Amino acid sequence: MVQILVAAVDFGNFPSRFARIATLYPTKRIAFSRANLRDIKPRSLLLVDFLDLGTDHIEILRDFSRSGQSVPALGIVDTKSRQSVLQARELGFYNLIDREEKFATLFEKIREVVGDYSKPTLPSRYSEKIVKSVETTSMGLNLMSAAALSGAPLPMQFLATNAQDITSVIMTDGLDSWLSAVQCHHSHTFCHTMMVAGHTVSFSRALGHSEAEQTILGLGALVHDLGKVKIPLSILDKPGRLTLEERELVNKHPLFSREMLATRQEVPKQVVEMALCHHEFLDGTGYPDGLKGNQISQRVRLLTISDIYSALTEKRAYKDSLSPRQAFAIMFEMKGKLDMDLLRKFRTQVLSSEFGRVRRQARA
Repeated sequence: MVQILVAAVDFGNFPSRFARIATLYPTKRIAFSRANLRDIKPRSLLLVDFLDLGTDHIEILRDFSRSGQSVPALGIVDTKSRQSVLQARELGFYNLIDREEKFATLFEKIREVVGDYSKPTLPSRYSEKIVKSVETTSMGLNLMSAAALSGAPLPMQFLATNAQDITSVIMTDGLDSWLSAVQCHHSHTFCHTMMVAGHTVSFSRALGHSEAEQTILGLGALVHDLGKVKIPLSILDKPGRLTLEERELVNKHPLFSREMLATRQEVPKQVVEMALCHHEFLDGTGYPDGLKGNQISQRVRLLTISDIYSALTEKRAYKDSLSPRQAFAIMFEMKGKLDMDLLRKFRTQVLSSEFGRVRRQARA
């Protein structure tokens, strides 16, 4: 897994828009020291802010450059200052970005150097169709995150195509194969979103919904955690339990979704509703608005069930995945919070021999 190591003299002066890269790549801030730079591990990128470098900092970077470490490096400089540019290059930093540049440019620079964090590596046992679908869906989620952070239009048509592809793959290869494949993704965030999308479109199809409704629900599932782009990946992909403070931050993601989607004309209103309300419960104990009963639509109720079930059955470093029956035992204890009629139908479909059965063997 690629990690971005950010070094600066004063992180209070580090460009705030560039700090958003922590939501797209695992990122760690490091202090300038010879020990820190000597211990950089492979598959890292060193991002250095050249503002206010002192003599000691320059000597540390010169030692790093002379050490011969094959670690890619990127410098943030004032490109209008010839002296700053020459100094950076003399220290071995040839990939440079201006301090006033847009966030999207930094993102593209990093992706050019270290590759696309969203791209999974799947074992050869999965069919070409599954591999392509998981890769393109991951790409869509990454494009959506970058667009949300930079203020660019969200790639809704691309994501709608992703939702349709997921439905098609599940019809041919089965839901089990799709879920198994997406759990090979190195990012828990991508894995969870694609699991929710798989369960959502499968259940929608089982309920006899139209293709248009299946696409809307699939699109809502892919966008439902958009607000998490404002939360560092170090928290979202943390290999252990979250602290209370981290959990409180994560629970704000529907509010972050509201902030980003409120003025987005390209996002269908049904999708906006799903992103904002999928943690609401029928008894009013959910968040962020404490909605009750009929204030929560059928689409949101369906997505909430898929979301909770996916969270219970997915693999995490700090917990074992629950079996379907164990997950449903927990969910049926949430009587009053979830739509029990819808949950019973979902359980019937999940536990049936047809739901998720591999309909053709994956090619080696």
